[in-house]
Amino acid sequence: MDYSTAAAIWRLLAEQGNPAAEVGMGKLYDSGSGVPKDPAQATVWFQRAADQGFAEGECTLGLRYVEGLRVQLRDVSQGLALMSRAVDHGSGSCAESIGELYRNGLFGVPKDTVQAAAWHRRGAEMGDTLAEGRVGIDYQFGIGVKQDSAQAAYWYRKEVEQMRKAAEQGDVVAQLNLGEAYAWASSGLSRDKTAALYWCGKAAQQTSRIKIFAEQCVALAK
Repeated sequence: MDYSTAAAIWRLLAEQGNPAAEVGMGKLYDSGSGVPKDPAQATVWFQRAADQGFAEGECTLGLRYVEGLRVQLRDVSQGLALMSRAVDHGSGSCAESIGELYRNGLFGVPKDTVQAAAWHRRGAEMGDTLAEGRVGIDYQFGIGVKQDSAQAAYWYRKEVEQMRKAAEQGDVVAQLNLGEAYAWASSGLSRDKTAALYWCGKAAQQTSRIKIFAEQCVALAK
């Protein structure tokens, strides 16, 4: 990806108030891709997107407040409120993130498996693949919910169906996740060396930031 070109295009759109471009600029400044690394400037762009009610901007900014990273003052309550607003605006992935904060008791968020399971479920019902897998785990092991193998199997199937669809369309992350699921016998799947090698191998063939993990998955599956 030509980050310098992306920065030029996104900046033009962001300065016109496009919230998706504002988030894009925030990510570039966060990573220092195509622009000088500047976490404070990244926060400014995420804030602009959040102020427009753009879910990704709200979730990203909210998590920054929860973690106390790249913001002037750490504010868990404000962060969770922003993340919750992102869910209200359609972000299933942010619901999954809130669930993980509660499940693990991270960054001053109180550990609460019931709250975690509820947020996981909300994200899953919004169609987020990772949240579907989390709900499967919750039901399989009775974490925050009553153990229910049928519900676990249902949500695992939903997760795998989405992973497979995305993997078949060339999504490298989905390919790796599916391959690892076969390698580790997770997400309700049985261990399948052939399937693990196939999907991890597909991911390893692509040039991406996760290439090394895909190669490790291939080695594991052999």
